[in-house]
Amino acid sequence: MKIIVNLIQLTVVAAIIYPIFYIWDTDKIEKFCKIVEPGMTKQELIQLADESSVKMLGPIDGDVAGGKWQATIVAYSPYTEYSCEIKGIANSVAVAEIIDD
Repeated sequence: MKIIVNLIQLTVVAAIIYPIFYIWDTDKIEKFCKIVEPGMTKQELIQLADESSVKMLGPIDGDVAGGKWQATIVAYSPYTEYSCEIKGIANSVAVAEIIDD
């Protein structure tokens, strides 16, 4: 019986905390995506991501001949596809946009 009560308590706490964490995490991504400017260098982008404490995947070179690359800022919270996709050419950012699937 005590185990069941503990599981119910854990579920209630998680149900309260997760939405707050989700809102905080997606807001952080949205703010980051807004401050990324076209023309920024890759190094400036990486440094900004480190300073902002966001989770960045990339930059990944997509088209070596054309010099295109892509980076994605993803959420720490599980069960969300909210992200900021950043595309660039050569050594500079071309566009940053929010992806909300």
